Amino acid sequence: MLRHTAFFLSRDTITAEERILMQKGLAYMRFECPSVRALDYGTDIFGGSSHLNETKSWKRTPLWKARTAGPAYNYDVALHLDFDDQAGLDAYNADDTHHEVGAYDAAVSFGEFTARVDYWYDGPPLIDRGLVRHTAMFLWADDASEAAKQRAHEGFQALSSARGVKRVTIGKNMGTTTTDYDWIVDVHVTDPEATAELLEGEAYAEALAVVIPATKYEWTARLSHVMRGL
Repeated sequence: MLRHTAFFLSRDTITAEERILMQKGLAYMRFECPSVRALDYGTDIFGGSSHLNETKSWKRTPLWKARTAGPAYNYDVALHLDFDDQAGLDAYNADDTHHEVGAYDAAVSFGEFTARVDYWYDGPPLIDRGLVRHTAMFLWADDASEAAKQRAHEGFQALSSARGVKRVTIGKNMGTTTTDYDWIVDVHVTDPEATAELLEGEAYAEALAVVIPATKYEWTARLSHVMRGL
């Protein structure tokens, strides 16, 4: 399958009604865009970027000083679309419904920060309805060697044996947009409690220990949501 994943960072002016309308629009594309084989979406279960409102902007650690700490927030909304092939993705990108939904998303999100990855994985569509999907996108450091990249992938693949983890998928970006991230890790976990335990635990810390030196970690895009599956 060819999967297109996108994360959206909501504007601080977004209303509860606008959040719901955005999610309805994302779900609508499953039925109105013929080339979409499967669709998943969701909002971050850990509060997304809402935490930014708790700290004044001049008191936050800026991204350019967060080399090893990473960003201070998660993204707010995730969209995952599965296609049979590149032709399916191209048809979706040309679809008027996609354009209409995209225009609304741009009005309630910071479009310049939208994170995207297109990657291949072995089908059928990997959606475990009701489980939590923790996804993170990364940019390689300019000086990252092939060996360092391999260690980073292996570090996350080792999470397959962690408690509560049902599946780990790693994808390498094949998209051509200049704003695309380089790679993605997609982890399926039994429930929100197990996800919180995983992210705060030793196994995840060990994975990050090899990922951080090989990436521009301060620009990591991450989000955890309950899978809908359409």
